[in-house]
Amino acid sequence: MSSNVIPIRPNQIVKNDVVHNTPAAQDVRKLARALFISLNIAPGDSLVCLLGSGDETSNFEAVVSWVKDTLIREKLTPDRLALQVLLPALEKRLFCVTDKMPHF
Repeated sequence: MSSNVIPIRPNQIVKNDVVHNTPAAQDVRKLARALFISLNIAPGDSLVCLLGSGDETSNFEAVVSWVKDTLIREKLTPDRLALQVLLPALEKRLFCVTDKMPHF
């Protein structure tokens, strides 16, 4: 007995959706830059394992990956209105992690 249900993880992207909903790379980078500056994210690579897929080499590239994945997952258009969703979501994600980390 076979099923047509395809199990996916919440952050996994179905290939058919990607074809129709993949935002332009330049738009994703503009949004990522705005978030990077707004949240005063430091250079480095500490966010790669938190936000990225692991293939990124910098915090900025990790934010770019997170923005792209979030835009696709939430079916957002890459414009200024998306910042109203992305900014608090990324801020919350970063706060949750830093809140749980031990303070030195």
